[in-house]
Amino acid sequence: MVEATWFIEGNDVMAGLYLGIDLGGTLIKFALLDDALIPKGHLELPTPVQKGPDEVIDMMIYGARKLLHQQGVSSSDLSGIGVASPGPIDFETGTVIAMPNIPGFNDIPLRARLADALGVETILENDANAAAMGEAFCGAGKNADILIMLTLGTGVGSGIIIDGKVLRGCHSAGAEIGHMIVEPNGEPCPCGQRGCLERYSSAAAVAQYARRLIENDGRQSTLSKILKKHGDIDASQVNDAQIAGDELAKEVWDRAMYFLAIGCINLARLFDPEVIILGGGMAKSGESLINPLRRYFNELHWTLTEPKTSLELSTLGSKAGVIGAAVIAWKTFGK
Repeated sequence: MVEATWFIEGNDVMAGLYLGIDLGGTLIKFALLDDALIPKGHLELPTPVQKGPDEVIDMMIYGARKLLHQQGVSSSDLSGIGVASPGPIDFETGTVIAMPNIPGFNDIPLRARLADALGVETILENDANAAAMGEAFCGAGKNADILIMLTLGTGVGSGIIIDGKVLRGCHSAGAEIGHMIVEPNGEPCPCGQRGCLERYSSAAAVAQYARRLIENDGRQSTLSKILKKHGDIDASQVNDAQIAGDELAKEVWDRAMYFLAIGCINLARLFDPEVIILGGGMAKSGESLINPLRRYFNELHWTLTEPKTSLELSTLGSKAGVIGAAVIAWKTFGK
């Protein structure tokens, strides 16, 4: 998958600028959008994970100021800031409750810390929800009334957008599609359930299943050499192997697409969305992912009507979260 060329550097100051910040375990991304959702600039900085939450927040503040300086504007020109963050979030207080990838990032009032430092109204959102908002307003789901996004990485992240708004549920625990049960009494999941979608169709699950077949079942595969040399394999290597004709890799990849299609059909029955968008690391596989997924979706879909929900790859790619964070600021603080 080739990411869309979305950012066009520009120094024209327009009324209403919105800053998006996407906090990731590897990179912190920054983007400026104007009132027309036209990009005005972007920046990426490494996340100082091992230095703790204070250093991470300092880097977020530094990056925000640096991008504003690069574009010839200041924080007083901003109408709002949107922050995309992983981990459970208390949306009412703007607090990150926990974060698996950054040690010590527990009960951190991230919204207040950034708003106080930059002097700009700020809103905090889950990173998967932000990515879905990015695709809904600027990407593959533009103008869709109901959009669902699945991000296929270590787990399966997700966001549901209905009429331009994030669906969170009554207890802020909605849209956890990765923990939809697709195989009763199936693979155990760290969440405590069995048979969760992310135990079958995430990048981590694909790699783990291939490794299990090789090491535990003694199956033959070209992936064995990679595993022996590096001690591990990843989903992209499984995809490469299945494209090259490796039978074990084909079986593993096909299994992931089958269960992903079941998940998508369940979503189609529940929400009847216009589009389900696939993002995350596995979506970089492009046609290798979307073609078998569409095939299984059509085969397993009910026969009462023709499938109307479309399955599409993300067009914003790794920028979906940061663009979405800025979009959320625009929706929250815009005129």
